[in-house]
Amino acid sequence: MAKTRHIHPIDQDPPEIVAHFYCKDPLVARKTKIGLGKVKIRAEPFLGQGPTTSRVVVVDYNADLDQTFAPVRVLDSGRGFAVGARNVRNFRFHQEHVWAVINRTLALLEDQRVLGRPIPWAFEGGRLLVLPHAGYWDNAYYDRETGALHFFYFEGKDGDPVYTCLSHDVVAHELGHAILDGLKPYYNKVSTPDAAGFHEYFGDAVAMVSALTQEEIAKAAVGHAPARLGSGVVSKLAAQFGAGVYGLASHDYLRNAENRMNMTKLRYNWEEHDYSLVLTGTFYDVLQQFYAYELRQLMKDKKTKIRTAALCVDALTGAASHTRRVMLRALDYCPPAGITYLDYARAILRADAVAYPVDQRGYRKMIRNILLRRRIAARESDLEKPSPLPNSTFRKYDIDSMAATPTDAYRFLDANREELGIPREVNFDMTNLYRTKKVSTDDYYPPREVVLEFVWSEDVRLSGSRFGTLSRTVMPLWCGGTLVCDSSGNVLHYVLKRSTPARRKRLKDYVAYLVAEQVIGIGDDGEEGLGARRLGTLPLTAVIRDGRVRLKRNAALQHAGRNRR
Repeated sequence: MAKTRHIHPIDQDPPEIVAHFYCKDPLVARKTKIGLGKVKIRAEPFLGQGPTTSRVVVVDYNADLDQTFAPVRVLDSGRGFAVGARNVRNFRFHQEHVWAVINRTLALLEDQRVLGRPIPWAFEGGRLLVLPHAGYWDNAYYDRETGALHFFYFEGKDGDPVYTCLSHDVVAHELGHAILDGLKPYYNKVSTPDAAGFHEYFGDAVAMVSALTQEEIAKAAVGHAPARLGSGVVSKLAAQFGAGVYGLASHDYLRNAENRMNMTKLRYNWEEHDYSLVLTGTFYDVLQQFYAYELRQLMKDKKTKIRTAALCVDALTGAASHTRRVMLRALDYCPPAGITYLDYARAILRADAVAYPVDQRGYRKMIRNILLRRRIAARESDLEKPSPLPNSTFRKYDIDSMAATPTDAYRFLDANREELGIPREVNFDMTNLYRTKKVSTDDYYPPREVVLEFVWSEDVRLSGSRFGTLSRTVMPLWCGGTLVCDSSGNVLHYVLKRSTPARRKRLKDYVAYLVAEQVIGIGDDGEEGLGARRLGTLPLTAVIRDGRVRLKRNAALQHAGRNRR
């Protein structure tokens, strides 16, 4: 473990930490003027080599070589790191880079204008472990079991080395997996293509959110003052990684958010990276619509018909802020397990309606049209599911006492099973209890939310030749609910996922699809340890014990998927 040390007198505030990172990656830096960015990280009383801070520790261990590279040293001033030349071959810069991207992205999502609360990790311990050079492989992944982000390096098609830890998009994407796992741990369960696709989408969304807060990216995206974004600097994710794997001439990105994928086109394709493109494209569509609106309003306010780069940058900055608020705050209104894309669509609209009862800008109308165009909902009425609970259902309760601790919250839920629709016979678990403190971009404070999440499982028997070696086993179907109340006890939102014939059938169909695709291997828990390659030969491992099967997703290749464009 990297050692920590005092960096300031005990009676003084510590200085801000200045760190540098690639705004995109080394390939984009060579091709454009988008090079290094600089960020000031919130001060901490202790700062250690590595770097090491309260939430993140960088340990530069290489499993292939069984070697730990020397960690970057903290400057005596405590304001940064003794890096030396910031180039692609300097491992000390790699360490600074990955730490900087992770910390600035965490701060963005925890901000009051987005989630308005600290993000927990899904693993034991308070620090996310980061391995910048875990080994030689064209991959990068998050692993809950090691509590780590693993970044690898490889030789690209042009013969140059590709370090995945130097790609802003790859680092932010993998951090997105860790963040979502902490917020919604049951989305990691192999249950539906929606949950798997949602994980990949969320990583893409976090990468775009982080990129869009950089002035250099905004300027590049609107370089010729367009009425519609289209340069690809935001939509094309992980340029160097994609070029390294596929060759620059044919593929200068890993995934493209500017796509026309919809649910109809995915009818016979449940591969998670392909499946995620619907929501990744939805995010970019929302950004496009908000940008066009903001630009029209700015031109109207300034009484001009001439689009200038400065106006476009301001419009994109505003649109990006609104997009991350709308698309990411919805997570608090999603079910804790068994999510579908329609659940997420409803959560987007409901969370925004709670924060902004009057839709003055018409944002929700724009979003509805996008969701319909992407076939996430067949008709507009599908997006407006009535709440199963009246607003006043729990107004008689003292919310602060009811949700003082997880035990108090459990007792409240157990006492109200009938109202909440929780079957009397199931033994549910409290998975989350938290309070939010959010603010709008107009400094309006939405209601403070108390969020309770609970889950349980019910058995589904797999029987028939289509399940192969998994036939005659039992698999869990995860159920549960998310209840959101304000401080006065008003029900703001409630979503419940119970066991239904449709959900049981979808689970069986998904498992049968995975068997048919030959992506499941039978085995034990597999290789473990820092830097270990958890992929093996197949993306999924089935662990069967006493007739019960647990499907475990191995490290997913980031360039997997059949429909990349």
